[in-house]
Amino acid sequence: MNANAAIIYLAYLMNMFRGKTIGLIWDKHTSHYCDEVQEFVKCCNADKATTTRIVLELVNEGLTPIIKVPDAVVNKVFKAAVKRQYHNYRSKLPVRIWEKISVSRETLVDFVLDAIEQINEQNDETPYIMHAFKQCGLNPWSMSKSLEAFEEHLDNLEANEIMKAMLSTQKAMTLED
Repeated sequence: MNANAAIIYLAYLMNMFRGKTIGLIWDKHTSHYCDEVQEFVKCCNADKATTTRIVLELVNEGLTPIIKVPDAVVNKVFKAAVKRQYHNYRSKLPVRIWEKISVSRETLVDFVLDAIEQINEQNDETPYIMHAFKQCGLNPWSMSKSLEAFEEHLDNLEANEIMKAMLSTQKAMTLED
């Protein structure tokens, strides 16, 4: 990801959601908040010819896997679906010991598209992506249940040994004037 890719993505979103206010939660990758991206957002929001607006929110360091919905929920499912596609592909090849298996770009794109289709079908039956916003405490229309879901999400993170070790060893920094 670089500044140009971020701007292209923002322009795509603006085209897709014309006349809407687009809220985007990004991690603090430099391409997400660099001067070029900030200037693009500022110019788009100031443009009187369109009513489309962009509101960017940056997730603080260390919180990405906790409150950024794609990292907390979608990426794991997506990566698992792509891996299944690869293993299905590989299982149909003749077995050759010690030989690397190469996958063409077109085949990899097919893996990705098939994974997205599977995720969309799963979400038709069980809308776990929608529920993830509640789980991560980001569903403003579900205030009463959202807090409970977020607390449960945090408790489940503590069950993860690495996260538990990070939480137990982190110390707040003393700020002095």
